[in-house]
Amino acid sequence: MPVTASTILLATAVAGTGYQIYQGEQAASAQRRATRAQQRQQQVQARRSRTQALRSAQLQRSQALVQSGALGITGGSALGGGLSSLSSQLGGQLGFQGQMSGLSQQISSFSQQAASARAQADLGGAISGAALTGFTVGKDYDLF
Repeated sequence: MPVTASTILLATAVAGTGYQIYQGEQAASAQRRATRAQQRQQQVQARRSRTQALRSAQLQRSQALVQSGALGITGGSALGGGLSSLSSQLGGQLGFQGQMSGLSQQISSFSQQAASARAQADLGGAISGAALTGFTVGKDYDLF
């Protein structure tokens, strides 16, 4: 009779470990999908920000040209300097947005690595828990 009870306990431990491993892999898979979706979202946001920055710079440039034309200024260093300043500001905005996008992607990548490591740790814990349970059961029932 003790052999039957130990067999049931061991089978339950093994089944529980299998379920824990399966769920850990499911969690890791879901985290990877979430990370990919987050990266796509960040790319869309960065693209939209670049488009808005370009539109804003074009509008400011057009307004400067219209205002200078209304004042009778068609050239000169003041107008050229002002237009160059707008271009420089646009470049700064686009550079900053690119850096932020890159950092967000790194954060997402590190989060994915962390989730993967947690899943692997859970796997190791499940395997060792099953082994310990098997050992305890075997020892308690003098199976070995």
